[in-house]
Amino acid sequence: MLAASERRLAGFVLAIVPNFADADELLQETKIRLWEQFEDYDPSKSFDAWAKSIAYFQVLTYRKKKGREKVVFSTELINSLEASYANHEKEMEVRFEALQECLKLLSEKYQTLLGKLYSSSMSVAQVAKSLEMSAEGTRKALYRSRKALHSCIHRRLQSEDRI
Repeated sequence: MLAASERRLAGFVLAIVPNFADADELLQETKIRLWEQFEDYDPSKSFDAWAKSIAYFQVLTYRKKKGREKVVFSTELINSLEASYANHEKEMEVRFEALQECLKLLSEKYQTLLGKLYSSSMSVAQVAKSLEMSAEGTRKALYRSRKALHSCIHRRLQSEDRI
């Protein structure tokens, strides 16, 4: 359950804590706390919501520790950021689902091209070489595939009244 929600939990903490190193440490502390308190988790409820509530309290503890430093977020701001993140997270999930569906509609060539480019650290020139395409042809294919994805996602979100 933690693995499935880890990306969202990390996003939540990073949205509230201004320092990446502190956010990373808080995320680790949150995972430890989740492990220690797992027996208190009610499986009939959302694991994500439970994990975020634990993270929220970790952030408040962090805030108390950092209280003497110059930049400290007020509790009101943290509450506002948490609410804003929750709204934004829902939107991003809907967009991610639309992206997943639209990716399935692309030709195999475009799927392969995007997969190689975004799931590795290969440059466009390296991807072109691996696919035995010219660099210019690869750039054009990338442009067309990105444009097709953008249009597809936009249509899906419009049809669901999400935009």
